[in-house]
Amino acid sequence: MSKRNVPKAQGKQPKARSQSAQPKAKPTSAINIPSAQFWWVGLLAAAMGFILYGNTFGHQYCLDDYSIIKDNWVVQGGLKNLGTIFSTEYRYGAWGSPGSLYRPLTLTMMAIEWQLAPDNPFLGHFLNVVFYAMTGWVLWITLRRVMVDYSPILPALATLFFMAHPVHTEVVGNIKSRDEIVALLLSIGAIYAIWRYFEQENRKWLVLAVLAYTLSIFTKESVITFLAVIPLTIWFFTNKSLGQNLRISALFLAPALIFLLIRHNVLAAQPYPEAYSILDNFIIGAKNQGERFASAFMMCGRYLQALVWPQPLVSDLGYPQMKPVGFGDWRALLGFALYVGMGAWALWGMTKKHFLAYAILLYLVTFSLFSNVLMLIGTSYGERELYDPSLGFAMALAWLLAKIGRIDLRGSELFPKPGSNMVWGAAVVILLLYSGKTIQRNPAWFDSFSLYMADVGNSPNCAKLHYHLGLEETKRGIDDKNGGTVNDPNWVKKGIDSYNKAIELFPEYHDAYGSRGLAYFRLQDYDRAFTDYQRALKHRPNDARVLSNLGYIYFMRNDLENAELVYRKSVASDPRFVDARRNLGAVLAMRKEYDQAIEQWKEGLKYEANSAILNFYIGSAYRDSGRPELAAPWLNTAYQLDPNLKK
Repeated sequence: MSKRNVPKAQGKQPKARSQSAQPKAKPTSAINIPSAQFWWVGLLAAAMGFILYGNTFGHQYCLDDYSIIKDNWVVQGGLKNLGTIFSTEYRYGAWGSPGSLYRPLTLTMMAIEWQLAPDNPFLGHFLNVVFYAMTGWVLWITLRRVMVDYSPILPALATLFFMAHPVHTEVVGNIKSRDEIVALLLSIGAIYAIWRYFEQENRKWLVLAVLAYTLSIFTKESVITFLAVIPLTIWFFTNKSLGQNLRISALFLAPALIFLLIRHNVLAAQPYPEAYSILDNFIIGAKNQGERFASAFMMCGRYLQALVWPQPLVSDLGYPQMKPVGFGDWRALLGFALYVGMGAWALWGMTKKHFLAYAILLYLVTFSLFSNVLMLIGTSYGERELYDPSLGFAMALAWLLAKIGRIDLRGSELFPKPGSNMVWGAAVVILLLYSGKTIQRNPAWFDSFSLYMADVGNSPNCAKLHYHLGLEETKRGIDDKNGGTVNDPNWVKKGIDSYNKAIELFPEYHDAYGSRGLAYFRLQDYDRAFTDYQRALKHRPNDARVLSNLGYIYFMRNDLENAELVYRKSVASDPRFVDARRNLGAVLAMRKEYDQAIEQWKEGLKYEANSAILNFYIGSAYRDSGRPELAAPWLNTAYQLDPNLKK
């Protein structure tokens, strides 16, 4: 076995152990790892990430890309909205209701990209893959340093397994999930910088570590779990004293506390807290705490299954595909036994600094916020939630193969003898299976229609999947660029069938009633549309979009009094809903209440600054009210934005 430049341990040395025992980590105050040593592993990991997702470059917007990019007026305003980005909730620019997320750096990235390439998803998909490939390189150079006292086969396999795992297809294929990619990349970079500090004892590396972590937590709040990951990593892979460990780890408390304070102030400014729906997290429907915990552990088991056997992959397992259960359900008991068993064994192994114990704890700690065990969150299942935890799984899988192949865990060879042929052979098979599944799954993320078509068969009783499929089917039959006219009624009818299925699965599905009503409206079946709007409002009385659509039917019936009433309710429910303000202004203008109409349209321009029609309406109102000198600049702006308005 070749020698490495590792200093002798300070203090009392551990007694010699058998070759099969776990190695005791040595202090790393001046470790020297040749920069060229096994450099190609990092390059291979980066290339793998780039190649596996190269078939996503031509993809469109999909799933959450709409609320974060495509339909988000804050992001579309570019850097001029930077103040709004840092002072409002994550989906403020797309949702009228409060939210519970705060990720300003993610939105900043999206705003810059929109400013550089408006409404062009290629740049977003390309950068997702670039950042993912960078993760492969940074992960390798970090794990290689952290695990310097272990055989390099462990960090090599862990890095490659992580990069190839198909559960990452949602993260890389959905532009919105840049938050996951960049947050983990920066958090790993922080650990890398800590180890460089151990090597050189130069405090600049600690400054860089804290800076990287600060950027990561403002990218995605879930990396707050690295406040535990960092000291655990130092504990397992160095002989630093507890005091030294805590002093270094405490440095990361400051940015976390600053973030939490800012986040609290931003979210507290909302009129009321976000209310989770049973459609997003079925565990909310649990009758008692016992059912809540049983259901949470059942889903914990399902998450673990997705890592061990990623087939089928699915974007949603919502209600009633999954329903609350008690501990009499074997799935809940199995999930509970697995996680409690893993946790107990890992705590025991922690005292021995066992490699597998670290892998398990890394998984449990980073998964904890998404488990619904500690607290209820806005979803009961999403493969993106496994992005960070899958690193712990990849490390555990690497350790398992090495143990089966009887690899010397204290060796220094990447291809140790004996055993490496079997281990690397098995690894290649796993990587090929992972890669094949990744490439096969990527096309499902081409756009929302392809995703829901691919997933509805794997989650046939998920009401949300049927509803969203209905939205996409309806879109295919309607020409939004031509006033929402129907160009293919068959697609609209398919959408109605999907809405019917969603309502059958969840009879209180207000969004499905509202969207089905709009589909009927497009087909000029106004009576059915009116009935569905009323049903939607029964289940959610303050739905701004449904109120606005209902107002249009009143407007068509020349019932201006009721039209104004529901439009005002819509605006009150969502002051940023431009459609309602535009229509309310039209009703007021018909009543010759021009100043009030202009007020509504000017308010709408705050959220759609480049709206030609709003500028045209304002100019027309000034002209019709006998103020042509005020009308001219508004009309000129409207004509510049849309020359067709001159006709």
